[in-house]
Amino acid sequence: MQTILTIDIGSTNMKAALHNAVGGVVHTCNRGTRPDYLPEKQVEMDANRLRSQLIALLSESYAHIESQGLKLDAISVTAQRSSVVPVDAKGNPLAPIIMWHDKRTTPLCDQLKKHEDKVFDLSGMTISPVYSAVKMLWLKQHRPDVYKKTAKMLGIHDFAIFNLCGEFVTDQSLASSTNLLNVHTFQWDPELLDIFEVNRSHLCDLIPPGSICGKTTTALFQLTGLPAGTPVISAGGDQQCGALGQGVIAPGKIKCTTGTGTYVLAFAEKPVIDSQKRFLCKVGAIPETYCLEAGILTTGTVYRWFMEQFYKETGDGKDFEAVNQEVMQSPPGANGVLMLPHYEGSGAPFWNPTDTGAFYNIKLSTTRADMARAILEAIVMETRENIQLFTENVGKADQISVAGGMTKFDFYNQLQADIFASPVIIYPNSEATALGAWISAAVTCGLFGSYDEAFETAQLTGEEKVFSPDKKQSVLYKGIYAERKALYHALRSLQD
Repeated sequence: MQTILTIDIGSTNMKAALHNAVGGVVHTCNRGTRPDYLPEKQVEMDANRLRSQLIALLSESYAHIESQGLKLDAISVTAQRSSVVPVDAKGNPLAPIIMWHDKRTTPLCDQLKKHEDKVFDLSGMTISPVYSAVKMLWLKQHRPDVYKKTAKMLGIHDFAIFNLCGEFVTDQSLASSTNLLNVHTFQWDPELLDIFEVNRSHLCDLIPPGSICGKTTTALFQLTGLPAGTPVISAGGDQQCGALGQGVIAPGKIKCTTGTGTYVLAFAEKPVIDSQKRFLCKVGAIPETYCLEAGILTTGTVYRWFMEQFYKETGDGKDFEAVNQEVMQSPPGANGVLMLPHYEGSGAPFWNPTDTGAFYNIKLSTTRADMARAILEAIVMETRENIQLFTENVGKADQISVAGGMTKFDFYNQLQADIFASPVIIYPNSEATALGAWISAAVTCGLFGSYDEAFETAQLTGEEKVFSPDKKQSVLYKGIYAERKALYHALRSLQD
């Protein structure tokens, strides 16, 4: 039986899934990877702890493989992007991992803003504390003792790859989240290296996504039982793999994933650099393709905040059912209540860190159900704004697939269809990132001749759900969308 093990390393959890020859999951296990939240908005993770969790995950996975008499064809790795850990020549961490959402580099970003246009034109991304390059510069300036000993600056994905096969490599989709990759050439860019004062020797060798980057080592066998010589495949960044797992593999395909935040990705055949810097352009999980990416910072987080503040009678403050039931009692348009979910500043397409959240048009007749519904409508309208930008740049979307924790609420899915004025589809495999990593490896290993064939085969393991827009509701929401857009710009003008 042909099997592929996928490893998906997120910000708070690491998952391993064993897939059969048609993408079905036959075994899963996970380990926590919750980072440490420190003063002054610093977020770190102990790299040795991460390595221990990875070893434990691999050991448990292989114990199942052996007990079932299965044959492991390959390991496919995907992970969250833009975290940085300095290591020595033997791959030993020299300091904690600086996580992607760490904000210690904000002053450095402000100093580098004069290079913003050049950086965006070359890398497809703004200068931001999120990305890797400025973290590397911070280590050089603030931890010279560590910097002198550093052989490589690795992302979490690169660190995992090294521990699997002993190679310092990264794929171009991960590299496109560093601010250092030229998205036009798929190579590390000398001008970007100069701007961020990064030594090329500190960076990994580049490979296309989906490449075999090495084979598992004898040392790993001794720790986990995994046979030495198993191919290790770098499947790409987690969001790019998530797009692959949701069928974003051709023009006209867009995916929306809503959890604590919302990510909107669209397939592109060539780099699209937005002159207004409203969305990002990154390398996709399919070699020599691109993903247009828009991140909305606080979406599901705001819904949770509202539940915790206004539904405390539900007990532990973690039961969304009470909120969901009340939301459905409020009519479309939430009785006139409009909402902006910018609780930690706005993400795409506005990118204003000083923006704040707002409820507008509240009356004495307004209920908490109206306010809760207004939050959901605001999340979807913010998503629609980004979808509209993508369609203006790469053409009309013929498919919008949705995923994430919020999509467990069918009312929310119908709301997406109505506000997008487009059908939305939920595929049967809810773990889109792991599925994307499997698709990548399945094609690389020759199990399928194309990404489309692998994706379609995986869909046979369950039934997809399609939500079609209600035309009457779509017309109503078109007007509300215009009102909400005007509200945002009116409030923004007060700040300027």
